[in-house]
Amino acid sequence: MRISPAQAALLNARERQLLDTNGPYEIRQLVSLIKRTRELRDKQRDLAQRHRIAATGRSQSKDSAAVVRTRQKEQLFDKALKHYQAHLEKLDRECDAAMDELGMGKQAASTKRRTAKTTHKAAAPAKPAKAAKGRAAGKAQARLQAAFR
Repeated sequence: MRISPAQAALLNARERQLLDTNGPYEIRQLVSLIKRTRELRDKQRDLAQRHRIAATGRSQSKDSAAVVRTRQKEQLFDKALKHYQAHLEKLDRECDAAMDELGMGKQAASTKRRTAKTTHKAAAPAKPAKAAKGRAAGKAQARLQAAFR
């Protein structure tokens, strides 16, 4: 995501590096970018709220320089988060389209799984039911065997 020099001035080096990443993204990379960006946005949101509460307690203006800077950083991370999420959704749509084109869509995959399960069950010999563990189960089984003798 591109950021302006004025926006870059708000950020430290790690935050700037996070927002300066350019695509094409791998899905894992994109997921980690989304998580980290969301954490930073929430951190800035909480920090701005604490600044406002502290300013109210000291009877200062709620829109002090620290609050304004923190709100700008929050908005910047929110914009980056939306950008990364949109990119992930785009990749998801493209993957779904490719899967459908190859005949491996969600319906085809679930049908194949169901078919594999039913054929696996039919091919497997029936197993005898396991006897319940414990003394009571053993006594019940002994009575049952005695009844059939």
